[in-house]
Amino acid sequence: MAAPSASREPGTTPARAASTPEALLRRVELRIGRRLDGLLQGERRGRRPGPGGEPSLTRSYEDGDDVRWVDWPLSARLGEPMVRVPEIEPVLTAWALVDCSPSMHFGTRSQTKIDLARDVLAGVGVVMRRRGDRLGLLATAAGDIDLVRPPRADRRGLISALAALERVAAPQEGDGRTDLARAVTSAGRIARHRGALVVISDFPLQPGLERAIGALGRRHEVIAIEIRDPRERELPDVGPVHLRDLETGRRHLVDTADPRFQSRFAAAVEATDRARDAMFARAGVRHVIARTGDDWVLPLARALGRPVVRRRASHA
Repeated sequence: MAAPSASREPGTTPARAASTPEALLRRVELRIGRRLDGLLQGERRGRRPGPGGEPSLTRSYEDGDDVRWVDWPLSARLGEPMVRVPEIEPVLTAWALVDCSPSMHFGTRSQTKIDLARDVLAGVGVVMRRRGDRLGLLATAAGDIDLVRPPRADRRGLISALAALERVAAPQEGDGRTDLARAVTSAGRIARHRGALVVISDFPLQPGLERAIGALGRRHEVIAIEIRDPRERELPDVGPVHLRDLETGRRHLVDTADPRFQSRFAAAVEATDRARDAMFARAGVRHVIARTGDDWVLPLARALGRPVVRRRASHA
């Protein structure tokens, strides 16, 4: 989690709205509309030739060329017959690794983090399906890969993947911290062919996580979608409360009215954010922040539109 993995007692996790995978997908499709597609145009070459006049797609007419390839406007401008040669881009194969650990079941703004993760997964699947690309699904609850759905490009496959994720993401309390680094490493072994890999998690800082993500980034285009909830970052002044760690079950009594506690909490959140941002920058992956209760479409589109700047780790 972005801050210490905790929830207020009595439980603050909102009840999950009953929704079938097909209803979830329909809702996400209506929400996205053309917003994400329009903002991501030009992010990579399409699978079909467009109406432009790029020199790499055109050449002089040669005997035997299909007359349907003739670019009449370009031929008129240049004064010689020109043809547009279709260049079909190979299908992009992507994988999504969804963190279903106990900390992802925290939420205070009408949805939990795992609910938001399912929405984001559906949105990524909708965009890829419209482009004719394929998306596979991996899920982990404690560090092992608990779900593998092979890449598919059809709507029925996306609905089936969302239904399978629903079964894996059932609320549970673990006996210790989730080993996300192990799950990322295992995902790299499964996604052997070069492509894209989307990791949806709250990204707790763990030993080996940066190395695992960096190794993944050397083969794939990695998109790290960090799921946050506002109560992980700012606690209201409600006096003494018990906080429970969702992954270990340990409880702590804290006084939220104490200015010293609020100061330490804010400092811990800020330090964790800086460390996580630096980790993603050194690994050279795209970092997206999605917050429960907020719009996640625009942050995702903006992050995908920015170039990745890889930083080198500084040594003393």
